[in-house]
Amino acid sequence: MKRVLIALAVVLIFVIANRAAFEGYFSGDDLDNLSWATIAGVDTFYKELLTPVFSATNTRPTGALFYRLTGVAFGLDFPRYIPILFALHLANAALLFWLLRRKQIAEPPACAATLIFLCHPALLEAWWKPMYIFDLLAASFCIATWLLFNTRRWPLALLTFWLAYKSKEVALFFPVVLAIDNWRRAIPFLAISASFGLQALRVNTTRNNPYTLRFSLASLAQSIPFYAKQAYIDKWGALLIAPLLYFVRTLQPVKYFAATVALLIPLLFLPARLFSVYLYVPMIPAALGLALIFARVPVNGLAIGLLLWLGLNYTVLRDKRKAELAIAQESRAWVTQLAAAHKAAPLANPAFFENAPPGLPDYGMRGALRLITKNPGAELLNAEEDDGRLKAKDRALPTLYWFRPRNLLTVVPHRFAEAETNYLEFQVPSAAWQLKDGFYKRENGYRWTAPTATLMLAAPQGASILQIRFNIGQPIIDAVRRIHVKVYVENELTGETDFIARGIPVVDFALKRNVSGPVEVRLETTPGYTPPKDGRSLGVAVIGIGIL
Repeated sequence: MKRVLIALAVVLIFVIANRAAFEGYFSGDDLDNLSWATIAGVDTFYKELLTPVFSATNTRPTGALFYRLTGVAFGLDFPRYIPILFALHLANAALLFWLLRRKQIAEPPACAATLIFLCHPALLEAWWKPMYIFDLLAASFCIATWLLFNTRRWPLALLTFWLAYKSKEVALFFPVVLAIDNWRRAIPFLAISASFGLQALRVNTTRNNPYTLRFSLASLAQSIPFYAKQAYIDKWGALLIAPLLYFVRTLQPVKYFAATVALLIPLLFLPARLFSVYLYVPMIPAALGLALIFARVPVNGLAIGLLLWLGLNYTVLRDKRKAELAIAQESRAWVTQLAAAHKAAPLANPAFFENAPPGLPDYGMRGALRLITKNPGAELLNAEEDDGRLKAKDRALPTLYWFRPRNLLTVVPHRFAEAETNYLEFQVPSAAWQLKDGFYKRENGYRWTAPTATLMLAAPQGASILQIRFNIGQPIIDAVRRIHVKVYVENELTGETDFIARGIPVVDFALKRNVSGPVEVRLETTPGYTPPKDGRSLGVAVIGIGIL
């Protein structure tokens, strides 16, 4: 009864400490996964689950099935997802404690190691965001595999290991953990890993995206310090851990820490995908290594150290909670307002976006659009992309503009090459629709042009000046010495100018005739400039342009 009460107290404290998770919101990955998993055929899941072929699209069937079941049941009601994540994480902690006790670890050190896993702030997002259901499930199946591996029913562990890998690829090196206990029994597990690993390497050579493994010292220089810092919680955590080195008297804990590093191997070569929560599965063998060391620490010292560690955890948790909720609030506002806009006036397809909340990448916004419009083929295109904007050449299509200072989403119909305003200000997302061709994406408050660039402006009655604010940088001056720009209004040469020094000049060109309404403006720049390692053919950088 005493143990049950202690366990209930731990669960209660955990829920209270993490109650803010209910105020969170879906990530871009969540919305994207929900948009397809809730409509995919059942065969999609079992085929991916049973196939021995590496998934080039990173389809993880166990987690996808979670999205299917919860998405159909809960829709976009985010708080209803959190109890499931809490339950899975608490179950993983319970399984880990059981594993440690099966390894003959006494209760105090086993409890201490389990609490570190349960409350580690680096793993926070695993039970705060549905998108990390893949890590939670992979850990569940990995621990189950380890438990079964050391019994007479060890062949069943092949099934749970298969499910672990199908939950997330981080389980690929888990047979290294098993080999520490019994390397002969681990051979079939290693064979499965070798098969998927070799397939992954072959696929890796044919793709170039954030999931591409980068086998270089530069990757290690980024990833190793990142994961090390996340694991020991910066310098204060390192100070708490350092005394434990005194109690390392055998190689056994070192072996399990080495196994942790083995699980991290694929992650160490993914410098574009550095997330602390990826330590969730590697923390399993690390917990056993810690428990073996804790077993040699006096109980009073262990209790004091654990209390200090948990206090540090809560401090870090509080800071992370604030950052997570700020992102969640903005993402929730965007999705909620999108749903309200569609209810008021159904959105045409495709739709475009200008600016977006930082927590919602384009695929996440697209997923939300498909869920809200109930159209699995709905497209959400970047208004900065010429190819996408051309789809609005003959009709006005909705553009979603996010104004961050007020968390306000506006939906305004636009068409390609329209002329609605007389002055374009490139320091903020605006009027990409009036750019016909030759303008590159906005960057740092300006846009580069190609050597020839055209746009549309709405000239007011009585206009007499075409004003352009340029951004002349030193690198282009060093490269070409002199920049010559000719300006045409309605195919008529209106003026020309030269730049030989860096600066932000404002140049007024007098219009040679009266114009009003839609007006085409063309900039021709010579000699042109191609920056090193860029590949673009550049003309001149423009901060703003308009007819006054």
